[in-house]
Amino acid sequence: MNRSEFISELKRRLRKLPFDEIKEAVDYYEGYFDDAGAENEQTVLEELGSPAAVASQIIANYAVKEVDSKESTGKKNWRTVWLVILALFASPIAIPIALSVGLIALSLVITLSAVLFSFFAAGAGLVIGGVASVVAGFIVVFQSVPTTLLYVGVGLMTLGIGAAIFIATIKLSKICFAWLSKLIGGFILRRKSA
Repeated sequence: MNRSEFISELKRRLRKLPFDEIKEAVDYYEGYFDDAGAENEQTVLEELGSPAAVASQIIANYAVKEVDSKESTGKKNWRTVWLVILALFASPIAIPIALSVGLIALSLVITLSAVLFSFFAAGAGLVIGGVASVVAGFIVVFQSVPTTLLYVGVGLMTLGIGAAIFIATIKLSKICFAWLSKLIGGFILRRKSA
């Protein structure tokens, strides 16, 4: 392998990253080769290792940087999770280890999603039940005022609890997926430095 093959393979493995990140990485390694000189090209190639290992480290660092950025949206967190998973599979570690870590990460995401979805469904169910209770209270207003007050009161309370659970679940999901992205990214970085 020579310098140009290394750089082209690195570009190919980084194609999922934004253009600026790819350019920055390629410029860095081009400069690294330039500083070493043409006579030390093979030494630099041995020192750097495979382009897959270098790309994996760059992707993992980018994923962790994305999670640490102040703007944290649900879409960005999902993108970071997928970048971390991509970094796992781009690294030159043994396939069984990468596969097991990927499956563990996937099971965490599925479990976390199922738990958050159940809270979301519970909140939505309480909101619907609260609205139904308020409507039922107004339907019986001409038969019994105390029953109307009971139905409306219970309905408003249920509606409020459901809305609180619904809003809390949305905020919790953002926090959980950011935490999961950091956890997986940290694992990748520890694995690379070991």
